[in-house]
Amino acid sequence: MKTFSMSGARLERYGYGSACMGDVIFACDKNNYQVRQSQFRGPRQREYYEGEYLISSGDEVDVRIEKGLECTFPILNLRTRTDTIFRRSWTHIQRDRTDVIVIWFVKRGRVIVTDNRGTNFVNPGECAITRSLQPFHMQNLVDDESINEVLHVIVPTHVLRSYIPDAVRSGAAFSFQCGDCRAAERIFTMLYEEGTRVDRHVAEEMMRAAFAALGHRMSMSGDFRPAPTLRERRLHDILSCIEMHLSNPDLAPADVARRCGISIRYLFSILKAQGTSFMEVLWNRRVEKAKSWLTENSMSHLPIAKIGFMAGFRSPATFSRVFRRSTMSSPQEYRETHSAPSDSADHRQRPPTSP
Repeated sequence: MKTFSMSGARLERYGYGSACMGDVIFACDKNNYQVRQSQFRGPRQREYYEGEYLISSGDEVDVRIEKGLECTFPILNLRTRTDTIFRRSWTHIQRDRTDVIVIWFVKRGRVIVTDNRGTNFVNPGECAITRSLQPFHMQNLVDDESINEVLHVIVPTHVLRSYIPDAVRSGAAFSFQCGDCRAAERIFTMLYEEGTRVDRHVAEEMMRAAFAALGHRMSMSGDFRPAPTLRERRLHDILSCIEMHLSNPDLAPADVARRCGISIRYLFSILKAQGTSFMEVLWNRRVEKAKSWLTENSMSHLPIAKIGFMAGFRSPATFSRVFRRSTMSSPQEYRETHSAPSDSADHRQRPPTSP
């Protein structure tokens, strides 16, 4: 039977260097796991929160939870050589109202989090959160070498709410391979390794900086944003289709509706709800495109009429009329007043320097 220790080279292999390990709060093997699995909260039931913890059977049952730092935000490490399952239901929540968020950093194996919003897979090199006042089901699955390794931090919800938006989904995965999440993971890992050798107040200040780094990364993600409504998706489809076929002078509402799989009436209804119309969107986008080309030095050799055709206007007269209505100037006047001077013109106009 293989053993699973955290000393020497194996520590380094899991990303924890060669520093001291934490205090063991839970451990079991194949001889006692069925009796011990209900004691995962530690000898005085002080860690985590109430839930059902199940350890899969096998020849290599070896589960250990160690605490590397005793402070307001404990850092723990779970290592197992067999799959485990944790389930927290409304019944558990009613009996135990502990309100914390756990930040999970998956080092080895995989974590699967399921709640009423769906299932999320958290792979090695990714992190996620779970909330204790929301029912969830969590699986820790070992990898091909029968190892699952997860560093995690337990934080009171009222503290983390200052850093991580409430709308971030439980189980939503964020890579910690680089950037803000990487910086946060390295801080937590270092503090886990050092344990009590770091002053508690210093450690907590470092952890708050790590929370800020995580919050910055998660706030930039679309994972916590509400899903777009059907009308919002259809509006995106309409605008994208118009943009794609902007240069087609024959583009009509029927064409866009057909390409988007909707009726013309529904297309008009969606645009009306935005306070606009099909022709207004089409003309505005064509004028904006023409404006950018008229002021582009690399396109200064093109005739005005050519730019109008490229933007989708059927005739120079139509181009001039629509453009003037939008900008209060003709295309030629707009080019003359908004074009950046070319390098050669700038050189000709530059006063001579004194010898």
